[in-house]
Amino acid sequence: MDKHEFEKFLHEKIPATKAMKVKVAEFGPSKVRLEAELEPNVNDKGTAFGGSISSLMTLCGWSMMFSLMAGRDPGAQIVVSRSSMRYIAPIKGDFAAVCSLPEDRDVSAFLEAYKDRKKARLSLKVRCFSEGELAADYDGQYVAYAVS
Repeated sequence: MDKHEFEKFLHEKIPATKAMKVKVAEFGPSKVRLEAELEPNVNDKGTAFGGSISSLMTLCGWSMMFSLMAGRDPGAQIVVSRSSMRYIAPIKGDFAAVCSLPEDRDVSAFLEAYKDRKKARLSLKVRCFSEGELAADYDGQYVAYAVS
């Protein structure tokens, strides 16, 4: 699935992504970048709504997991089980969330656990940028599990 197909998938399966005007800028095997416009995600202060920032970052981590599992078990269910956010600066323009796979040993351990138990957890870091500046950090733990 390329980035255009994945964006269409997100808009069809997760309607909030269409309302947020989420665009898939990069969708690869080791990195995902999602972008959102300020306008549909603005708060009463004229900056990005915290819930939209959190949603985009959670979705970015989920998308990284989706990409990771696509070639291994495309039917795997993926859920976020735990997350924490740190808002660093107000976002006054369009913004982007970026997630890269962690070190190979973490991914290898995750894949081995999934192979053995059909369920595994992986921690991912997502960073949010606006106008070239870091605006938020996110740590999320995602679970992939096989559907019987």
